[in-house]
Amino acid sequence: MNQRTLINSAGLFIIAYLVLLTLSLYFGSEYARLLLPLYRWELGHLAQGYQIQSLMLGDNRGEGVVSLSLLTKYFVLDKQVIPPGISISCSTLIGHAFQHPLLIFSLVIAWPASTLAQRIAQLCCAIPFLILVELLDIPLILLGSVQDILMANFSTANDSFMIGWMNFLNGGGRPALSLFAAMMAIVCSRLLGPMYHQHSI
Repeated sequence: MNQRTLINSAGLFIIAYLVLLTLSLYFGSEYARLLLPLYRWELGHLAQGYQIQSLMLGDNRGEGVVSLSLLTKYFVLDKQVIPPGISISCSTLIGHAFQHPLLIFSLVIAWPASTLAQRIAQLCCAIPFLILVELLDIPLILLGSVQDILMANFSTANDSFMIGWMNFLNGGGRPALSLFAAMMAIVCSRLLGPMYHQHSI
């Protein structure tokens, strides 16, 4: 990558990032609302030990949040019996959800492409990876918060996979996850490019 290409890519990244950041200020909540059915589907499969009461967008001291309310069913956590009927509520910021498209699409748009079609292919390949990282974020953060609350009250252990994943994302892992997704989208677009040209001939 020569200096001119690097400067052009940096300029595209900054422009794309600023445009997407502006859109997030106006439509961030709408974006999160579109993801709620996916979140409900995932939580329905992962939260077998709970009865989900509600999953909705809310407001916490002026900041938009995704809030989850549920009741425990009868199950065992770290050899401790969790009684049924315990009400638990937790939330996480809506802004976490929009961080992924903000970084993924900015990187994919800025990545050098020889043609417009190749750049469009990069964007198309980014969509499934965006959905994947969204499913790896908010729902697992909420479940990690639930487990953290339960372990603090019913278990001597202080860690689990969900809690570890929550701490990883909140400790800087979220941008790393977005970066990995963007790179995978670019790699896939390069791999699919020759196949597309072969079918087009």
